[in-house]
Amino acid sequence: MNSRFGLAVIALVGSAICASAAQAECKGTNGRGWASGKGQGEFEMTTKDKSCKISYVGFIFENPKKRIEAMEVALTKAPSNGTVSIVPGKGLLYTPAAGFKGKDRFCTKNTTPEVKGQSLRGCITVTVR
Repeated sequence: MNSRFGLAVIALVGSAICASAAQAECKGTNGRGWASGKGQGEFEMTTKDKSCKISYVGFIFENPKKRIEAMEVALTKAPSNGTVSIVPGKGLLYTPAAGFKGKDRFCTKNTTPEVKGQSLRGCITVTVR
């Protein structure tokens, strides 16, 4: 799992890679900007993939250093060419429509009771090749 640490007190890190023996990899990152409401995630998969596993975005605290996943997810914009499922304790699962190739985008608002009064918002683009 790749991750990047932001310079802000609260920032996003996270990425996901999913693969099975019969499928090619789904790669990408949730990106940055979620604390400011401008999260920009990007993932890539092939038509052989059945779905793309995407980790939860998280709050990052510098002192003490810790990451808290925001596992309460509300879909604020659904993808146009696929579906998004929330897998409790695991993350999101994007599944493209049969035969779809191209870019699809969905947006979420993520929260956690551990960080009261704050949310992480942004969109994720999945490119299906």
